[in-house]
Amino acid sequence: MLIDAAVLTAPNEPLELRELELAEPHRDEVRVRLLASGICHSDLSFIDGSWPAPLPIVLGHEGFGIVDQVGEGVSAPRLGDHVVLTFAPACGRCRFCLEGRVNLCLLAAKCMDGGFMWDGTTRLSHEGQAVHHLALVSSFATHAVVPAAGAIPVDRRLDPVVGCLLGCGVTTGIMSVTRRAQVRPGESVAVFGCGGVGLSAIVGARLVSAWPIVAIDPVQNKRELALEMGASHTVDPADGDPAAQIRQLIPGGVDHAFEAIGRPAVAATAFAAVRDGGTTVLIGQPAIGVKAAFPVYDVTQFEHTILGSNLGASTPALHVPQLARLVVEGLLDLSPLVTDCFPLAQIDSALRIMTSGRAGRVVLELAAS
Repeated sequence: MLIDAAVLTAPNEPLELRELELAEPHRDEVRVRLLASGICHSDLSFIDGSWPAPLPIVLGHEGFGIVDQVGEGVSAPRLGDHVVLTFAPACGRCRFCLEGRVNLCLLAAKCMDGGFMWDGTTRLSHEGQAVHHLALVSSFATHAVVPAAGAIPVDRRLDPVVGCLLGCGVTTGIMSVTRRAQVRPGESVAVFGCGGVGLSAIVGARLVSAWPIVAIDPVQNKRELALEMGASHTVDPADGDPAAQIRQLIPGGVDHAFEAIGRPAVAATAFAAVRDGGTTVLIGQPAIGVKAAFPVYDVTQFEHTILGSNLGASTPALHVPQLARLVVEGLLDLSPLVTDCFPLAQIDSALRIMTSGRAGRVVLELAAS
């Protein structure tokens, strides 16, 4: 079938809206009519060349839609499922999947690097030329073919505009707090960077009754949004060293600091804001090869823990439906996260808002595209 999609053909070039050919799903795959897609900072890293990508490629990895066709081996009752798409479906065979760390699945990682499906081919093409998939999703389009395991059924009441964010940003932020760092009630938290992932980390901290929850961001409206999402205090870096400001609020430093920007200098500041024996969690992802430095003596002498967090160490097939249930039952309000919505045809405007650094989460509404 013919679909509309936004295609990256070269780094630092505008995405091109093209009509692509989408092949039918192969074995253990489904086709999804997309309703919404979040724009994640990772998409920007592919666009600006910070992360290499096979080209041409359809970006987008925060997708929500409805299953409208199934391939061989997929049960027909999956037709009509409302689904969140994940870039980390479990192959079930690699070392990480067998360890229960499906977010690190080796086959999914290989597909991300190569831009293809599990069988090493693509379902997308343009005038006979193969077009690559991003992370088994490619949600900057009207339809996508994905592994059946990567289309996670959720409650039909879930709003697609917020539901799509469960594919990456929201799950990453919340699970980085609740699963990767295992923050407990009453422990103190600082979140550096109040974009979509950082705000989601604040939501996660509130869910587990952390206190206080300090949000650090130079943009005033983001600090205000952080308070709305559950932060108890905010810090403006323009008022002085954030670590010093945090230590004035919380003598000795916080139990947990989360860096959600992907800047080494901010990671060092987050480390400096943590008490002896505390934990620094690195969520933000910089360009490949970028290094950060930490005082090794302090790490060893005071048993400071530094954690990396990929998708919050979550198991998407388990945790995405759990978070979706919290949303539809009114126990988790994600709507303030979404500050801007655009149709696919206005993706350039959406990307400009996203790169401005002033947005929360920007979402493409695809139902009418």
